[in-house]
Amino acid sequence: MKTIITRIALLALPFIIYTALFFYFEPYDYLGLKGGAVNEDSVITRVRSFLSDPKDNVIFGDSRMAHFDMDLVESTSGEEFSNLAFGGASLIESIDLFYLAKEANPDMKRCYFTVSFYNLREGDERNRTSAIKTVAENPLAYFFNFNYQVDMLSEASLRLQGVQTGASRDTGVWTDEDFFDENGNPYPYRKNLMEYAQDVIYDKCVDYNLSEDNMRKLGKLASDCEKDGIELIFVFPPSDASIIDLVVEPLGIMPILGEVKSELAATGATIRDFEYEPEVVFTQDQFYDGFHLDLKTGLPEFTTILFGEEGN
Repeated sequence: MKTIITRIALLALPFIIYTALFFYFEPYDYLGLKGGAVNEDSVITRVRSFLSDPKDNVIFGDSRMAHFDMDLVESTSGEEFSNLAFGGASLIESIDLFYLAKEANPDMKRCYFTVSFYNLREGDERNRTSAIKTVAENPLAYFFNFNYQVDMLSEASLRLQGVQTGASRDTGVWTDEDFFDENGNPYPYRKNLMEYAQDVIYDKCVDYNLSEDNMRKLGKLASDCEKDGIELIFVFPPSDASIIDLVVEPLGIMPILGEVKSELAATGATIRDFEYEPEVVFTQDQFYDGFHLDLKTGLPEFTTILFGEEGN
C-alpha cells in the first residue's frame, strides 16, 4: 500500500510543480496573492476583483475607458469605482458585463457606459462574456484554458529574462519624423495618427451600418437602469480630429452619430459627448493614437472632466 501511495505521489509531483509554477507566473494574479505588478487591465482580473469587492459605481467599455488611473477617478469623484472596461471589448460584451455586474451588486447606483461610432457598427458580434464568467468563477477553467497557459509561459519567459511586465500604458515621445515627411513638408496630422485612422479604423468601417440590434439593447439597458434607480451616463469618448476627418466624415458616419446621440438622450440617460459634438476638444498632442489619449498629456484631463463634481 505504501508503495502505491509513493508511486501516485511521484506521478502527481510534476503536475503539482507545474500548477504551482502556473499560478506563480500567470500575469493576472488570479488568486489575488501577489500584490505586485500584474496585468490589471485584463478582463479576468477586473471581473474577479469586482465579484470579490463590487463597487456601486462601475465603468463599462473598451480600451478607451480601460486605462484610467483609478486613484485619480476616485479622488476626483469622491466615490469608489470598479472598472470593467477592457481592451477589445465589443458593445455586446459590455452590455452583458453590465448585467453580470448588476446581478452581483443589486445596489449599483451609477454606470458609465461607452458608446462610439466604432463599437456601434454592425458586424461586430463578438461575445466572450460566458467564457469570461466561467473562467473568472472557476480556477480549473482558468488553469486548463489554452490561452492563459500561453500567457503564463510568455510571462515566465519575460520575467526570467528580467523584462519588466505588467499593464502597459499609451504614452509617446515624438520627433520631427512624426510630423514632417522626408522633404520637410508637414503632415496634416502626426504620422502615427494618420496611420491609425487609415490602416486600423477605416477598413473596419468602410461599409458602415449602425447595429439596430445593439441600439435596442442599449434602450433596454437604459430602461432597466431607470427601473432600478441606476444613474446611467452614456460616454462618447474622445476621438482625435484625424479620425473624424479621415474616417467619420468621408464615410458619412457623422449624421448617424447625431441620430444615435438623440436616441440615447431620449432614454433619459445623461450624455457625455466628446466625439460628435465634443464638450471639450483634445489636441493631437494629447492623443497617443486616434482613439487613445496619452497617459500623461491627455488622460488625466479627461479623467478630471468626466468624473469631476461638475460632471456628476
